[in-house]
Amino acid sequence: MDKKRLITSLVLIAITGLVLVEASRLPFGTLKTPQAGFWPLILGVILALLSLIHLGETLKRRSGKNSSFWAEPRAWKTIFLVVVSLVVFGFCFERLGFLISFFLLMGFLLRVVEPLKWRWVFVIALLSSVLSYLIFGTLLGTPLPAGIFGF
Repeated sequence: MDKKRLITSLVLIAITGLVLVEASRLPFGTLKTPQAGFWPLILGVILALLSLIHLGETLKRRSGKNSSFWAEPRAWKTIFLVVVSLVVFGFCFERLGFLISFFLLMGFLLRVVEPLKWRWVFVIALLSSVLSYLIFGTLLGTPLPAGIFGF
């Protein structure tokens, strides 16, 4: 068992407890008319389940079969690239619009951070940006910036 993974599991469980306590103080509402505590409570329950799964996997894992992300030579470069790409995405979001900026972000992450072939980068970036737009912009009615091209 890896101590770092165990500590991560316990920290996630502690955060989950705080989320659930704070979410329970807010009005929940109903499924038809959700109120302020609806999504925090739902997400807290999901976080609790994922934290417990992570803890269970950590307890089952043997210490000898551990390959740490931090031991990889590219780990810090990858983290730096992800953070920089998210900052650039934040600046481009209003100017270029949701579809274009999200497409570029996904393309960058799929090609540079986790290298895939260009064909797959294009297909996955296009599908993820269009599906995200359909979910957030159309289905949930979230106002997303149109950008310089009007979409």
